[in-house]
Amino acid sequence: MTWFTDADLRRLAGPKSYERGVAYVDAVGVVDELPDGVVATVEGSESYVVRLSGKRSLRGECTCPWGDDGNFCKHCVAVGLSLLAAQPVRRRRPASPPDLRTYLESVDRAALVDLVVELASDDPALSRRLSLRAATHGKPDVKELRRLVGGLRARGFLPYGRGFDYARKASEVLDALDSVAASHPADAGPLYLTAIQNITRTLEQADDSSGSIGDTLRRAVSGYAVACRAAPPDPMKLAAWMIDIQVTGPGWPDIPIADFADALGPDGLKAYRDRLAAADPGGWAVRHLREQYLKVIAKDTDALVALYAEELPQSYRYVQIGTTLRSAGRPAEAINWLRRGRTEADRPDGRIDELLAELLTETGAHTEAADLRWHMFIRQPGPQSHRALLDAAERTGTLPETAERADSHLRELARAGGYAADPLVEILRTSGDIDGAWAAAVEHRCGPGLFWQLTVARAETHPAEAIPGFERQTEAAVDQKNKKGYAEAARLLTELRSLHERAGSSAFPAYLAAVRQTHRNKPTLMATLTKAGL
Repeated sequence: MTWFTDADLRRLAGPKSYERGVAYVDAVGVVDELPDGVVATVEGSESYVVRLSGKRSLRGECTCPWGDDGNFCKHCVAVGLSLLAAQPVRRRRPASPPDLRTYLESVDRAALVDLVVELASDDPALSRRLSLRAATHGKPDVKELRRLVGGLRARGFLPYGRGFDYARKASEVLDALDSVAASHPADAGPLYLTAIQNITRTLEQADDSSGSIGDTLRRAVSGYAVACRAAPPDPMKLAAWMIDIQVTGPGWPDIPIADFADALGPDGLKAYRDRLAAADPGGWAVRHLREQYLKVIAKDTDALVALYAEELPQSYRYVQIGTTLRSAGRPAEAINWLRRGRTEADRPDGRIDELLAELLTETGAHTEAADLRWHMFIRQPGPQSHRALLDAAERTGTLPETAERADSHLRELARAGGYAADPLVEILRTSGDIDGAWAAAVEHRCGPGLFWQLTVARAETHPAEAIPGFERQTEAAVDQKNKKGYAEAARLLTELRSLHERAGSSAFPAYLAAVRQTHRNKPTLMATLTKAGL
């Protein structure tokens, strides 16, 4: 299987990665042969996939961050050493891939069935997929589906990398349940319930920072809702399950009552309400379920306002009360609550001011709205608050003096130093005054991200002034030390070449040569620049 030597590994990896790779040999999983090489999984801080290939010379690819940058990493070394330990070296030309389809079409049907069964017995994933197809072919094999759903019970902690494998497995099972639900919803319902239970338990002991397992859980709940609407279960039991899993569970899944309302029916909704009333009212989950019931089912504005008022003076509760009354067509009451919130809330909250300003405008209280918009601008100057202030001033006929007052305030802020000029620069930039924004940025200084945005805009009309900014951004892209950063550096260098040409400068070749010389030990960067014609 091997077509390389230990010396090849040392040469490609370098001494540091080679020594680290030695320690990872025992972490190499099953190695599968490919037409042009091998593929294997190596367990590191995560599970990484390594591919070694090459006809005349060895090439290595790995999904780890160092390998993703085009380097021959320690995981590649580990797989290579594992192969060398198993077999002596023999130089070979990789075989051409066989024409599998032509071969399979020539195999006798019975022999082909035997072959597939044999392969499935050695491959759990293939066995599961075939079993799911068999169990959903014709009349569902509920017993077999129950066994396969039971396979979603994970044992032990699931690290980040294995979480994707679990989510893939769960998705295949849910595909089968969706198929059953379309024609036999009564059979599918209990299976969805078990799937929800198993995925929920798995999430309690998994690193699901990617959200992939959580997505499958939400999908299982959605599938169960569809099955319940088509073949409603006992409404009392359904109501009890919906309350209990959300109140006593780990905090997930969310069971949207709107999706299950039809299946619950009047009796089930009453049982849901009664069980919710009997639950401990102090818990977050119970309050959330009460809120959803009042919003979606009861549609009781006063009861919803009373529920939010239980947690005053929390600032967000004032926002929710104002939003609820506004939606109910009761703006005067909403305004009164929001005015109270400005003085009584446990902390200042811009959402209270924003909602109040909108309601004052909607009800024609333009002078009060303009005064409020000024205070909001002072507290948080920026393009959005500035635009809202000028719109409010226009409605009161005070636009010129308000605009001058705001400009004076911004320039006073800018003189404080630091990045205090950011609001002024950003407001000028977004209003289209690029020259004014550039002058303010040069005079007072602004944040690097904002200055880069301004540099890009400045390059359109003043290429020479933009060149230093593009050079700094190029170095920052190279410093990312990954393929994405190198691709961005190549793009920026291409832009730089154009800027020099437009500015009548002949300095770009020397700058590019300096970049290449400084970073000559980054082969992936060099290859990226060459491919871009740089």
